[in-house]
Amino acid sequence: MDAMTISRTTNARTPAPAAKAGPGDPLDADSPNDDVVITTSRALCRLALIATETGARFQREAEPHDPMAWLLAPRRMFAGSTGLEACLEREHFLRALLLHGLSLGLDADPEEIDGLLDDPIDVRLAARPTRGGRASQARGRVRLYTASVLRSTSGTMLQAFHASVASSVEEVRARLEGMFGPDAAIGAEIRVGFDPAAPIALALVPAAVAKVLRKVERESAAPAYRNFAVTIEHRLEA
Repeated sequence: MDAMTISRTTNARTPAPAAKAGPGDPLDADSPNDDVVITTSRALCRLALIATETGARFQREAEPHDPMAWLLAPRRMFAGSTGLEACLEREHFLRALLLHGLSLGLDADPEEIDGLLDDPIDVRLAARPTRGGRASQARGRVRLYTASVLRSTSGTMLQAFHASVASSVEEVRARLEGMFGPDAAIGAEIRVGFDPAAPIALALVPAAVAKVLRKVERESAAPAYRNFAVTIEHRLEA
């Protein structure tokens, strides 16, 4: 629900509230009329992370929507606030992280996102990794696979975590080849299930996304998850 402001006045007529000016052009000099925001370094890190994840997702999915425009537009998932304002708070930050991490569109009902956040974590151990020799053991059964990808090119090092529902290691490796190229796909470490203690998961997977992966691992045979896929990338520029 949109935020509402109730004003009282002694005049006979109540004037319409003035439209919010917004953050202003970041290229302009600061002004005494600029809104003052009191926050913490932790909250600023949340906002920086969401801005990074938004841009990375839109680039990865060739999304024509501008990442900055997404941050500045009111959203249902933030109760009518913009991402720029809302993602300073942990609750809204986690909602945005799931929205982009799981490619759930540009907006969502808060109840849908919170339902994923509230899902209990299953602590079963994931299967040990495989590099293709044991693929025949998994063929035919639809389940969640996770992969660790490392690729170095001139001036750039890519580390990526991938999770998707598939029927074989070869199906997952073909997806990785389409995203990262044949060399990275051949060298990828692919495992059945999700191990939150794996180095790649500890380095790249937020706790909220880990909860969703455990849910998908348990229910991977459900038709709703047949096209489920998540990719989280981290690039280092020389």
